[in-house]
Amino acid sequence: MSLVVEATLSCEGLDIEEESTHASTAGSQRMEVLLSPISSNETPAHEENNSSLLGSKNSFRSSSRTPLIQLVVLSVAYMLGFSPLAALLNLEGILNPEIGHYALMGNYGGAIFSFVTAPVIGRFLGAKGSILLGWSGQLVLIAVHFYVKAYILIPVAFCVGVLHAQTMIAAGVFVTTFALQYAEITKNQRHTVMGMFNGMFYAIFSFETVWSNIVSSLILNQPVVTYFNATGLPNPLNLSQLCGPAFCPWEDTSGTYIRQPEQYIVYILLGCFLAMSGTAFLITLCLVKNIHPSSGDAMHGSKDFFFAIGHLLFKKKLIFLIPLFVVTAVEEEFIFTEFTKAFVSCEIGIHYNGWVMLAYVAGQLVGNLAAGRLVKHLGWPIMYILAFLCNCACLTSMLLLDPMNRSTEFYFLIPVAWGFSDSVWMTQSSAYVGHVFPNDKWPAFVAVRAAIYIAWGSLYATTNFICMNDKIYIAFGVMGFAMCSFGMFEFLHRGEKKKEIQAGRN
Repeated sequence: MSLVVEATLSCEGLDIEEESTHASTAGSQRMEVLLSPISSNETPAHEENNSSLLGSKNSFRSSSRTPLIQLVVLSVAYMLGFSPLAALLNLEGILNPEIGHYALMGNYGGAIFSFVTAPVIGRFLGAKGSILLGWSGQLVLIAVHFYVKAYILIPVAFCVGVLHAQTMIAAGVFVTTFALQYAEITKNQRHTVMGMFNGMFYAIFSFETVWSNIVSSLILNQPVVTYFNATGLPNPLNLSQLCGPAFCPWEDTSGTYIRQPEQYIVYILLGCFLAMSGTAFLITLCLVKNIHPSSGDAMHGSKDFFFAIGHLLFKKKLIFLIPLFVVTAVEEEFIFTEFTKAFVSCEIGIHYNGWVMLAYVAGQLVGNLAAGRLVKHLGWPIMYILAFLCNCACLTSMLLLDPMNRSTEFYFLIPVAWGFSDSVWMTQSSAYVGHVFPNDKWPAFVAVRAAIYIAWGSLYATTNFICMNDKIYIAFGVMGFAMCSFGMFEFLHRGEKKKEIQAGRN
């Protein structure tokens, strides 16, 4: 499943005001979900029906370790549950070249309907039920890969996409709730705790790519001569003309390293994926404590929920933060699907995909752990600028370096740098939204996740019609626009804070 300090508050007085507001409303709104005031002897009904395996109700209210333990358990479940999807993102187009990308398009297209399903599922099942439903759908999606037919795979992927969206929305709500609990118990500043908890979650969650790609690499790892039947390796000149920036999905790739593994090997891989998702289901069912939406999350009905989303987007300027999450979609689709196929599979072979993705996870892990600390000293704007420059350096090297001049290190250094920048775009953006909209967690995360899924769906719908060279320039443009949009939000947000301070003094 990937962090923060307040970048928009520039003086000590603003932090003091924020802490005061936080202390005055914590008991009535933000901690209504799981944590009642320590001084209260009353226990909410839903807490009585959801006893924790990690401790008694009193220890849950008083111990600062409980939110941390729950966060780690949740992170491990997400790491295992999304591992199969992480592998399919870079293997689907190769294992099922005719319909693979359309299945992914259907998956993220279905996720767009989280606008409709999120308030209903969240209200009746709670966050834990949403996650369990997501893992069930994941198992079904993996199972249909044993019998790949377009009329089965694409509709199932669409339906599972709805559940995937609900699962990721629930993750944002869980992490935000745990952070608010911890801040209330320890009396730490809310924005600092929010950054730490998002960093921990995404640092563990990022290992999803580790396990899935270790498994896929070990299973798919065969000598090159096996793929080419000892008839000779591809001509390097063909690689320059067909791979890298010159790669176009509709061209014949028989002169490259792109080859499909044998079917029995694919079945072994799918069996391992089923075991991962099944384990995530059991961990969530047995160890994760449920939380329920509060009145501040506007979860009383679909109509109120949609009004809340509209209010956040246009009245509270959330729409200016949406491009940050679009960048997340572009980044992840690019490295998981485009880079692995056009550069790795095409130029050095599919059996390197998993190892290259491990390099990406290494960079992402370091970034997740470092970003939560660095942002405390540098602030959000500087962190986004660093991520943008890192992406630009990677994209430029892809354009300028010819396959004949690229060493093996290139295929590993690019994912490391890309993983670091992704840790900023994803985790810091999630933390920022959780901090700015703490009482509107459900509608805020539904809005941003819907934006991500719309972007993903659009990317997979068009990927077979755009050459790699053009995709690189599109990535440049999207990231530049996101930087401008974030700058506008920062400007408006600072102005609103100054007005609030002046009004309070008067």
